[in-house]
Amino acid sequence: MIVYAFEPVGFEGELVTVEVDLRRGIPSVDLVGLPDGAVKEARERIRAAIRNSGYEFPLERLLISLAPAGVRKAGASFDLAMAIAVLAASGQVPDAGMPVMALGELELSGRVRPVSGVLPAVAAGLKAGIARFIIPRPNLREAVALAGNAAFAIDKLGDAALLTATLRGEYRAIPLDSTTVNLDDDSSSVEVETARRDSGHLPDMADIRGQVALRRAMEIAAAGGHHMLLFGPPGGGKSMAARRLVGLLPDLASEDAVTTTMLHSLAGALPESSGLMRRPPFRSPHHGASAEGIVGGGRLRKPGEISLAHGGVLLLDEAPEFRADVLQSLREPLEEGFISIVRADRVITYPSRFILVLACNPCPCGNLGRKGAVCLCSADEIRRYWKKLGGPLLDRIDVRVPVKPASAAELSAGPGESSAAVRERIVEARRIQHARFKDEPSMLNGRLPAGAIDVHCVLSDDDREFFVHNAEREGFSSRASLATLRVARTIADLDASVAIHTRHLNEAFEKRRYGDDDVFWVVP
Repeated sequence: MIVYAFEPVGFEGELVTVEVDLRRGIPSVDLVGLPDGAVKEARERIRAAIRNSGYEFPLERLLISLAPAGVRKAGASFDLAMAIAVLAASGQVPDAGMPVMALGELELSGRVRPVSGVLPAVAAGLKAGIARFIIPRPNLREAVALAGNAAFAIDKLGDAALLTATLRGEYRAIPLDSTTVNLDDDSSSVEVETARRDSGHLPDMADIRGQVALRRAMEIAAAGGHHMLLFGPPGGGKSMAARRLVGLLPDLASEDAVTTTMLHSLAGALPESSGLMRRPPFRSPHHGASAEGIVGGGRLRKPGEISLAHGGVLLLDEAPEFRADVLQSLREPLEEGFISIVRADRVITYPSRFILVLACNPCPCGNLGRKGAVCLCSADEIRRYWKKLGGPLLDRIDVRVPVKPASAAELSAGPGESSAAVRERIVEARRIQHARFKDEPSMLNGRLPAGAIDVHCVLSDDDREFFVHNAEREGFSSRASLATLRVARTIADLDASVAIHTRHLNEAFEKRRYGDDDVFWVVP
């Protein structure tokens, strides 16, 4: 029986073949294949788990090989595969007659603990033709999202003999739980009850009182996938609004849902007994986070915050307080939709397509533009404060919104329009975009390449004259001019207009005008 494990390095990971050789000699266990400390310690966990599960540990010399030998193996997810391989080699477990993948950490009692990276492992296994997967029960819903009935849950190592008999067709498997994910071959939507319940607990736009310009900007950003900058005095509602942006996004399509779930599984951020993620994620790292924490990498080369935000929203609150190298590392993912982590032995690529929201004060003290307050910051201090963001990063932000604290009259006027009502308009605008970019289902206006601007952002002669005049007046760069057309395209979609008109361009210029020349960023 060929037993596979999985090394979660990079997005696709690496299949690992577990081989066991029994030979005469002093009883011992040799483990080869570049194992790390946790994998080496598996020898003792396997020995105790096998004995405590009612089996006999072979009194021979064992050689366990993890191939390919040139790939470093880390973590405890290899325990179950090695234990099953040992039991199969010693004849205590019947041969399944087919290759299987086994994932799980063993306790000394023989109980199997859940592990991270199950969904990427299943994806890699299916791609390689592996038809059966043995996984811990808490990982069942995650595994069946792709494997369906080919995934078999195990609670303890003592179930291994029953499972191998199941795989051979000698025993009927227990039916899958009714809460598991059901994926059709060509399905574009997946019903997951827990995801539907979670969507009802998201912060609601109704909590934002007044702030008409802010609410409109959020609607445009969510509809077209545009990046946002929110700036204004403390207490104006920047962070509150940013946390409600994800509630405006529609559910993830099947492909994005699988990708997002795989990234969270690789990072060990997927809750136990959870299935496919259907709601877009929201990530808000602290400004003291390291470059590895934001971008990804580190010793285990796991996905960072920008990848965990794939398909959703990444909020950098108090953005100028983040390290300069962290902020500038966002430029490539914003353009490309993925991040490449280059190391000496390999290049790892993770998907990183998200809506970036930068929130910050207008000056170091935060009083600039606040009614009744005095700003004591000098022009040089304000310039240095904003210089931390950097021109190249700021140039990639399509929507810039000044945020003022709501007045007492606005706060007492009652709740605003709910997220559900706004989301209906966003879903309709995205439906128009999906029909426009039918050859690229994940394409949105905010990611429209420069070469496609002439095709999808056609202007009449009068509108083109208006656009050229305003772009030159504002001193827009080429990137800023193209971004303005993208935003105007989204505004036209929200208006259900096939053509981009002057009113759409005018609003797009209004959403872009802050930041390029305004040294003091005065809040109107």
